[in-house]
Amino acid sequence: MLVSTFEILVKSQLPPELKSPLSRKVIQGYFLTLSNLNPFSVVLSLVFTSVTPSLTDVIPLLDVTGVNVGGPLVPDPIPPKVRFQLRLPANDTGLFLLQPDIKNKPELLTDEKLSLEVRGFVEIFVSSLSGRNSADILVTPEQRGTFFGDLKAADPRLDQIAYGIPTAHGGSLFTLSNS
Repeated sequence: MLVSTFEILVKSQLPPELKSPLSRKVIQGYFLTLSNLNPFSVVLSLVFTSVTPSLTDVIPLLDVTGVNVGGPLVPDPIPPKVRFQLRLPANDTGLFLLQPDIKNKPELLTDEKLSLEVRGFVEIFVSSLSGRNSADILVTPEQRGTFFGDLKAADPRLDQIAYGIPTAHGGSLFTLSNS
């Protein structure tokens, strides 16, 4: 079932030729709050599609217990899709994050000529590993970003932004079925 669009960024607010003291870079990630409304654990598959560019230089993380746990984005049998599988305990809520990989690409933060822009859409499914044919899940997508100036300056001018993304069907309750 289609969830929403997403946009992952590490990019200057303005093109380099329009450099201004007001211009800063932004790191933006995709956040998806998932609540399992069922009295049983469920295994979910999040499927991401991004054509230009493909989903590289990003990190998927899941936080159910207060600790971010990474996992792989696995190529789907239908390119250019990639899949992230997660287990959500009964009646529990988790936060999925898809963020730029600035740990392995720190030059994205400092080189004003470099940027990362990845856009696409997200789908969600009940995995066959769930042992259940259907599940009710609350799904709330968001974009969150951090704006920053010179990271070596005493005041790097940090600001944050977060905004909800509408779901494809306009609601948060998803009744998922694999039958």
